[in-house]
Formats: sequence, C-alpha cells, structure tokens
Amino acid sequence: MGLWGKDGDAESRPKFLPIDSNAAGSTGAREHAIVVGGGWGLSPGLAASGNDNKDAQPEVLVCIRNLAEVFGSATPVSIGFSEGAVADTGTFDITITFDEAVDVTSAAWSANQTVTNKAYILLSRLGQTDMVEDNTCAAMYYSGSGTNQITFRGTLATNAAAAYLAFNGAGVGDTASEGRTAILFNGSADIAEEDGGSILGLLLESGARDTPGDRLVLNGTDGSSTNAGDEIHCEGVDFTLAGSTGSADITDLTLTGGDDDVNIALEGDTDGFQGGRLVQDTAANVNDPFDVEDYTSDIVVYTQAGSSTGSASVLNGVTVSGA
Repeated sequence: MGLWGKDGDAESRPKFLPIDSNAAGSTGAREHAIVVGGGWGLSPGLAASGNDNKDAQPEVLVCIRNLAEVFGSATPVSIGFSEGAVADTGTFDITITFDEAVDVTSAAWSANQTVTNKAYILLSRLGQTDMVEDNTCAAMYYSGSGTNQITFRGTLATNAAAAYLAFNGAGVGDTASEGRTAILFNGSADIAEEDGGSILGLLLESGARDTPGDRLVLNGTDGSSTNAGDEIHCEGVDFTLAGSTGSADITDLTLTGGDDDVNIALEGDTDGFQGGRLVQDTAANVNDPFDVEDYTSDIVVYTQAGSSTGSASVLNGVTVSGA
C-alpha cells in the first residue's frame, strides 16, 4: 500500500501523519491534511503549520498534480466535539472537518437562537426520561473560516429536565429543512472553496466523483438577464451525502481523530504497559476481538433508550444538566 492516495479518507492521507489528533505533535494529524491544487497540504493557521495565519499559503506535503480538481467540491469528512456534561444554559461547540480549506460567510455569532443570514447546525435537546425533544439549539458558525475545520457554537435554552443532545432532523424534531441533518445556510450565508466557488452550488451529473460536472446556473429571471449566469444553490451541506466517497453518512463514523475500532483489553500491570486484547475462542470467531458498546466507543452518535420510554440517536458522551 502506498504512503498516500487520491481519496479523502484517512488511509489516503499521508501516512507519516498520525490519525489520532491527540498524537499530532509538531507535524499535525491526518485531519489537518487538506487538498490543494498541488497535492496534499497542511492546513494553515495551526500550531503544526508553524504560524497562526490561516490565510497563509498551505505547505505542500505531497505533490500530486491537480488533486483539488480530482476531488471536486469540498466535502465534510468528519465531526468532532468534546464529551462531557453541558450546563443547562451553557454553550456547546461542534467542529466539522472538510477535505479542503473553506471560506464561510455568516453573520456575527450571537448567544441566542436568531439564525438570520447565518450558517448553523440545528440540535435537539431530548429529555432523558422519554427522549422527546424539549427545545432546539442553533449552533451557529463561530470560527475556522479559511481552514478545513469549521466550529459552530450553540447556546442551550433552559429546561428543567436533564437531557441528551441530538442532531435535529435525524428522526428527532425534524424541523431542520424537512428532517435533514446538515449545516444549514440562511439568507446570505454561504460556504465556498478557496477558488471562490460555492459548495452549495448544484453540479450537473458526471460519470464519476473525480470528474465533477459543470455548475448549474440561471438563464435569467422573469424574462430578463438580471441573474443570468448565477449559480443555483441548495440550502445546506448534508451530513448523509458526505465523507471520502461523497455518499457516506458521517454521523455513523468516528469522531475526528478517534479510533474506528475500540476493543476490550486486559489490564496492564503498569501505567506504561497495556494488556493484550481480549479475543474470542469460538470456532466461527476465533481470535476476533470484543468490541465495546457504541456509547463507550468513539462513534459520533449512538441509540440511547429513555429511562421510561422512547429512544433516539444522540451525540456520544454528551449530557445536559437540568435547570
């Protein structure tokens, strides 16, 4: 297997970069590898890139001619957030990693639920008893424009009951654009590639993902040429039409920098020595490891049952305190 490839998954990114962002060191992690015209580059504006200027020219790590054209439009490839308890009216950050740097146009962030001219992700607050939506939280664009990691911050609305957080539109609440789990764009909000082309623009169908079709544009409005040539935009970047293939649901993947296979291990005798994996001894599954349950793994969402009724897909490891 080569040391890099031409796809957007972790295996195609330069293998001299660690997968786990916690082990990034001074070189960055694979989540920081972005697609640029000359190949695989290192996202600027990070400690690993040697400067804090996100507008700096990315350092090219691996030269591959016209790699950005092969990838087509920028695509979200993973989701990240911090696990733990969030206060009743606290803030919650969620970061979406793209396969190349993007520029976000969004009105200034605010600690409310006003989304006018903003890019946002709609979350649902679900009561832990019945798993029914108590209210919603619009996590609005907060930072990261010009890089491949875009952070959204939401301020939770108060409620008496302890809760979980879920993506609105994943069978929960379903008020976000008729049930879509996505980054949504209101009014003048937009997201574009470094060349200025909007990711929201519709493309004509092509024979393969690495040969994107031409953009679909208007041929005039009301018989005039006022908007002739303008792109036709969709209203969101969908999480279920994303990933390295452009057809994966990234909510089913592991958190950014997480392990895609978490197994049960034997106890080590010291802090510096980990025990071996516990494996099966049945004929059909000999030497296969025991995987941990979803809620103790690094998966983005898992199915949680309410303490009395109901169940829903919720963000892994995140709870909300009651008022």
